[in-house]
Order: sequence, then C-alpha cells, then structure tokens
Amino acid sequence: MRNTITLLVLFFNSVVLSAQELNLNYDDLENDVLELINAHRKTLKLNKLEKDDVLLKAAQDQSNYMLTIKKLSHEQNNVNKKHPKNRIKFHGGENFNTYGENVLYLTVEPKTYSKNDIAILAERIYQEWKDSPPHYKNMISNEYKYASLAFAFDSKSKRLYATTVFGNKNDN
Repeated sequence: MRNTITLLVLFFNSVVLSAQELNLNYDDLENDVLELINAHRKTLKLNKLEKDDVLLKAAQDQSNYMLTIKKLSHEQNNVNKKHPKNRIKFHGGENFNTYGENVLYLTVEPKTYSKNDIAILAERIYQEWKDSPPHYKNMISNEYKYASLAFAFDSKSKRLYATTVFGNKNDN
C-alpha cells in the first residue's frame, strides 16, 4: 500500500511539473513575428529586415535579464550591457551605427505549442508592439536593416519575455 501511494505521489508530481513546461519552438516564433513585421513594412514600401546573430545575442541577453529581474526594462545594471547599444557591442557588434529595442511580456499557458498556436502568439506579440507608438516606430523605421528576436519564459508567473533588437551596420 505504501509503495502504491509513493508511486501515485511521484506520478502526480511529474504530471504537475510537465504541465508547467512551455514547449515552444522559439525559432518559429521569431520567424513568424519577423514575417508579420516585414509584411507590414512591405505595405509601407520599406526594406525587409534581415536576422543578425549579434542582434540575436543582444536580444537574448535582454530577455534573460528581464526574466531575472521579473520586469520589463531597456537597461541593465551591468555597465557593459547597460543600454541596447552596449549589449550589441558586448556581443561583437562594433560595426552597428543605429539601434532600437522593443520589449514586452505576455502571460502564456505552459503547454506544447503547435504551428498554429505559434502563429497566434506571434500575432499577439506583433499587435502589442504595433499598438504602442514607440515600439511601432522601431518596427517601421527605415533606419534599420536588421532585427532579431529572443525570448525567456518564467514558469512561475507564466510570463514570456520578448525582446527585438533592431540595427544597421556601417558600410565598411
């Protein structure tokens, strides 16, 4: 009887833990959000934003930082990463001359996300930024040629932190 109870407790704990996991393909989410941004930029006759590895690292750095501090921010305590331009440089982007950053968090359900679920989530992220004048300004700026998004999930609060870093490089 005692072994049965122990097994039931272990089973219940594993079910609860697995219910708290977020199984989401972040690459697909990044691609879907960028697709929405680029489709809108196309209607405005603007260039398509291209992904960039340095901007991705800077975006991931900021999403991870917000996850740690549990709030939205464009700044960090580390002087080498204080502002978006510092994070870009920290991750090897010395040749970037313009930059911008969008951040947000959404409450999401911990579950396995299908392609359709990811498309819906991407639309939510895109719409949040589109409806915010300073974020929208970054999305449609003709100063940017590159953009990358990164995410971090807080399983306790069910918050998905998202960061887009925009930029352009010197023509050297």
